Amino acid sequence: AQAATKRFGKSTVNLNRKLKKLGGSMTKMGKSMSMSLTAPLAAMGGLAVKTFADFEQEMAKVKAVSGATGKEFKALEKLAQDLGGSTRFTASEVAALQLNYSKLGFVPAEIQKITGATLNLALASGEDLANSAEVAGATLRGLKIDVAEMPRVVDVMAASFSSSALDLEAFRESMKLVAPTAKATGRDLETTTAMLGILANNGIKGSMAGTQLNRVFIELNKKGLTLEQALDKVANSSNGLSTATDLVKDRGAKALLILAEQREELGTYHQSLQNVKGSAKSMAAIMDN
Repeated sequence: AQAATKRFGKSTVNLNRKLKKLGGSMTKMGKSMSMSLTAPLAAMGGLAVKTFADFEQEMAKVKAVSGATGKEFKALEKLAQDLGGSTRFTASEVAALQLNYSKLGFVPAEIQKITGATLNLALASGEDLANSAEVAGATLRGLKIDVAEMPRVVDVMAASFSSSALDLEAFRESMKLVAPTAKATGRDLETTTAMLGILANNGIKGSMAGTQLNRVFIELNKKGLTLEQALDKVANSSNGLSTATDLVKDRGAKALLILAEQREELGTYHQSLQNVKGSAKSMAAIMDN
C-alpha cells in the first residue's frame, strides 16, 4: 500500500509538471498567434494612414497649382478617388496626373475632360501615369491642338508606340524639340509622328530625331520647299547624301535621306496613323483585362 501511494504521488508530480509545461507552451503559442495577427493588422493600418496622407498631400499640390476652389476642387478630388477605386492606378497616381496637367496650364474643367483619355494611354503603353500626362499635355500644347482633341493625341501616341520603335521617353524628347517648328511649318500630329516613327525604326530617336527633323523643317522653310519636293530631289539624285546636305545642312541630312529612301513606308505609316481612333481605349481594355 505504501509503494502504491508513492507511485501515485510521483505520477501526480509528473502530471503537474506536464500540465505546467503544456500551459507554458499554450501561452507561448497564444502570444505567437497574437503577434501574427496584430502585427500585420497594425502594418495595414499604418499603410492605410500613409496612403491617405500621400493622397491628401498630392491633392493639396493640385489645389495650390491649379487654383481650383470649392466645387472645382471637390470634383477633381472625387475623380481621383473614383478612378483610384475602379482602375489599377491609385488615387495618388491620378492626383499626380492632375498636378502635371495643372503645371502645364490646364484648368480644372479641362483636366476633368482629359483624365480618362490619359489613363487609356498609360494603360495601353504600360507607362507611368504622371509621365503620360506630362508628355500628352506638352504635345497638345506644342502643336497647339484644342484640348477637346486629347483623345486623338493619345490614340496617335498609343498606336505609334505599338507599331514602331517609339516609346514615351523617345516621343517626349523628340516632340519637345520639333513640335513648335512642325506647327509653324504646317505639319500636323500624324505627319510629325509618322516621320519620328520611321526615323526611330532606323535608329534615330529621342533628342537626336527631334534635332534633325527640326533642322529639316527650318531649312526647307527657308528655301520655300515642301517636304515632298525635298524628298523628290533626294530620291532622284545620283548622290542622295550630298543633295540632302545641300538642302538641310549636316544636322538634317541623315533624317532627310532616310525619309527619302523610305518614302513609301512613310506614306503607308502616315495613312495608318490617320485611322487610329479608339486605339488607346481598345488597347487599354486588353492590357487591363
